[in-house]
Amino acid sequence: MKSRMTVIALVIAAFAFLPALALAGGDPPPPTGFKVYPNLQGVAQNSIGMMWQTHNADKGKVKIAANSNMSGAVTYTMSVSQTRQKATISGLAANTVYYYQVVADGETSPKGSFVTSLPKGSRLPFRFIVYGDSRDSSWYEDIVSKYGDNDDHLPVCISMNNYAPDFLVHAGDLVRDGNDTDLIYNFFDVEKELLANNPVLPAYGNHEFSGGNGTGNTTLDSFLLPPPGSPNFAYYSMVYGNVKIIVLNTGEGVFASDNFDIIKQGSTQWNWLYSQVASAAADADIDHIFITLHAPPFSCANFGDNTQVQNALNPVLALTGKVKAVFMGHEHDYQHLKKNGMNYILSGGAGSSMMDYPWVGDQDDTSAQLIKYAEVLNYLIVDVSGSSIHCEARSVQGNGSSTSALLESFNL
Repeated sequence: MKSRMTVIALVIAAFAFLPALALAGGDPPPPTGFKVYPNLQGVAQNSIGMMWQTHNADKGKVKIAANSNMSGAVTYTMSVSQTRQKATISGLAANTVYYYQVVADGETSPKGSFVTSLPKGSRLPFRFIVYGDSRDSSWYEDIVSKYGDNDDHLPVCISMNNYAPDFLVHAGDLVRDGNDTDLIYNFFDVEKELLANNPVLPAYGNHEFSGGNGTGNTTLDSFLLPPPGSPNFAYYSMVYGNVKIIVLNTGEGVFASDNFDIIKQGSTQWNWLYSQVASAAADADIDHIFITLHAPPFSCANFGDNTQVQNALNPVLALTGKVKAVFMGHEHDYQHLKKNGMNYILSGGAGSSMMDYPWVGDQDDTSAQLIKYAEVLNYLIVDVSGSSIHCEARSVQGNGSSTSALLESFNL
């Protein structure tokens, strides 16, 4: 995997000087620079997506170089002056490490790096990490004291960054309310070092829909980019080497009894999913397919099995043996289940407080075979090398510590 650097940003509050300013009759200067530091999204063979936000409208410039000292950097200037910028930098070489800095609103970002994706059909090794449910969880932290404070998102991010993935897959519930900009800003602040060096492919969770109670996603959408070639962010796919990753949108459903029409057979999204899997099944360059979605079709805890999502996936999974795993979130724990030979891996431990197993009053059983369960902060490392796939689930200590331990190791 590519080499990474640790970017450390120090923010020093000048609170002690504020009284002196007030006495002098002066006001503190208006903020400048980055409100959201540059983060990576939408990686492809010849391009990379970036997003950042400044306090004041500015065009901004992106400097890209193949050398870590930034020599020979090429500068890309944005065409419109605005506070939030979303850029796709193209003309890059496949499977190449690049270094970058963004200059905007009087500030130069710390140097970040990324690697462009492997050419389609390449069997060279690469690594990605699956994680989910990074949102805060005040709705029950305030009620059940044993869950403690939501201070574990950052340690999980630090731990993942240590394993130098080529990209990240987020299984949804990035934030508690997808229309609350303060929560969105907090997400990008906590993940700024991780996302400065690792492109992310996120899925919609139910909490992206106005806290799970609405239907709008416009606020979060304005911060996110789909991979090049995908018409929208709601559901999309990406080819990386000999792998196709399909990211689905299970909507605002919370409980298995809720309405999941958005993904049912015959829906627009389901027809798209079917065609994506069918085309990949017939493609000699694609050896493996992974499907990512938020609401789990199978779960041994809390919300239980979801027959509606199962009914949507079953005919698609039957199309080909190339689908190697379904990645899921929603439950705040780690689960590895099997059903009809398919691996279902739930990684819902990226910071949201853990739930008990089982949660009293909800379904506590599953029709799938339970391979591993753990009520811990967690993420999943996936190493692909040609025809082989090795997975390693890791638990994170939390409570301010990014120390991790092996949770489970297996091949697909």
